[in-house]
Amino acid sequence: MDYRATEKNGQATLFFTGELDMAVGDQVGQLLQKYGERNQTVRVDFQDVSFVDSSGIGSLFFTTKELLALGKEVEIVNVREEILDILHVLGFTQALGISIGKAE
Repeated sequence: MDYRATEKNGQATLFFTGELDMAVGDQVGQLLQKYGERNQTVRVDFQDVSFVDSSGIGSLFFTTKELLALGKEVEIVNVREEILDILHVLGFTQALGISIGKAE
């Protein structure tokens, strides 16, 4: 999985490309933690994420939970319908109470 990031006025946006699976889950969690520690808001753009599995999403889940506990804001945007379905089935949105938006 590749990524690029932007930071401006206390908001970071992480753009991921590829698959979020067990092989890269920890890396994604570490990136979210890194940018979340120095910004108030982190937006995660899934526009170019083609696949997620439960083990890959686990690190993202726990890191998001930690950031929310610190008073940070986390938003996941541009999520493909099939990935959005997986996030709903795993209870990601309900458990964290974060905003997840569909790809347009």
